[in-house]
Amino acid sequence: MRGPVLTGMLAAISVGIVEGRPVLDLDYIEDSNAGADANFVLLSNGNIAEAQATAEGETYDEEALLRLLRLARIGCTKVFEAQLKATGR
Repeated sequence: MRGPVLTGMLAAISVGIVEGRPVLDLDYIEDSNAGADANFVLLSNGNIAEAQATAEGETYDEEALLRLLRLARIGCTKVFEAQLKATGR
């Protein structure tokens, strides 16, 4: 017999650098004006399922990429909390 199908939670979120500042969950206008943007799919255990980052108008360094990842983790934590609340867990 197979183990449980669901072993954790998954969330996806967009982040970017808009006018020199990191922004969580970009809307269309922010995304259109971002110097760089990224999409992260994170698991509740801390692992990364997918990461895609693009310099749209400005390049960025490793620290900026890590800031975006940290911001994405904050956003996904909020999504995980909402998922737990919605499922009554």
